[in-house]
Amino acid sequence: MNRRKKNNNKKFGFGTIIKGIVGILLVAVIAAVLFVLGMRGVIYFSNRITTPNGVDESIYVPLDGQEQYLLIRGEDVNNPVIIWLHGGPSGPDAFMNYRFQKYLVGKYTFVNWDQRGCGRTYFRNYKIDPNNQTATFEQAQVDLDELVNYVLNRFDKEKVILVGHSYGTALGSRYTLSHPDKVAAYVGIGQAVAISESEPYSYEDALEKAKAQGDDTADMGAAYRAFSEHMTLSTLMHLRKHTLPYHPVENEANRIWQGVVSPYMWLDDVRWFFKQVSSLEKYTALNQQLFDFTVAADVRDYGLEYQVPVGFISGAEDWITPVKYTEDYYNMISAPKKDFVLIDGLGHAPNYDSPEEFCRELDTMLDSFLK
Repeated sequence: MNRRKKNNNKKFGFGTIIKGIVGILLVAVIAAVLFVLGMRGVIYFSNRITTPNGVDESIYVPLDGQEQYLLIRGEDVNNPVIIWLHGGPSGPDAFMNYRFQKYLVGKYTFVNWDQRGCGRTYFRNYKIDPNNQTATFEQAQVDLDELVNYVLNRFDKEKVILVGHSYGTALGSRYTLSHPDKVAAYVGIGQAVAISESEPYSYEDALEKAKAQGDDTADMGAAYRAFSEHMTLSTLMHLRKHTLPYHPVENEANRIWQGVVSPYMWLDDVRWFFKQVSSLEKYTALNQQLFDFTVAADVRDYGLEYQVPVGFISGAEDWITPVKYTEDYYNMISAPKKDFVLIDGLGHAPNYDSPEEFCRELDTMLDSFLK
């Protein structure tokens, strides 16, 4: 009788290899998720506010017919209140602002606001305004006035501090000029002036640098002609795709990562992010009125005589709102007190790219304004 010996050498087929790869990927994904959750937990516990007189809450408040989202944080509600006006337009950043506000929550109460037509506010009001028909700049002024009144009443204040970033500076400048009785000071971060003028200036600088490097400028020139003929968000973004590589920023934070590890980012924040990146055409259409306004706006038209202290903070390498135009605007305006700080090595978002340095400058500026 012939007995065959058992072959213990296993043969690994294609299916086995695929299963192994899937298993490794699954482990990697689980590890990445656990790492992110761990980071969010660490950041949450290091930033949470537990002082007896503090505030740390996410709420919706009614502002002219819509419930709008606020993230309010501060260690003492008796401190001065800063209303943060995000840019974009329709670029909510409440979930990311812990990144810099942590340095100042001991001295100020911050009110972060998802403006009408974006972020959590958009999804909260989707059933009554799915196409953002009410999301206009003029409506934002009305909403901001109601928000200011809410803050004044809730925290028993006579005035608030307005700090705007990018598009939010147009919102803040206009409101401050119209309501000096409610504003203690206004600060613009990356102060906007007029895209119709600043973008050609940025283009000419990029074009000069491209030619000096011997680069082909045909596509950049075509993008500029398209923007000049039809100033829209689409043509603006296409032009910047060609010009911004010639305006690199020395220190620029990874804002996507800052958002991912933020303990304040939840489902509606993620949903809005994907609206922004999935289709520029659909995203533009959703906030067409605001984008049309932003491209055509000229902040100088609102007036040049401020009745409250005014300050500007810009990154020296900001070519989204070029420093030249912010500086020219600063020299044009009058105010009881005014200041302009330029931070070397930073671009359009100094509050994220060098948060501690930015907060030192903002704090020093506000100290001088509020004396």
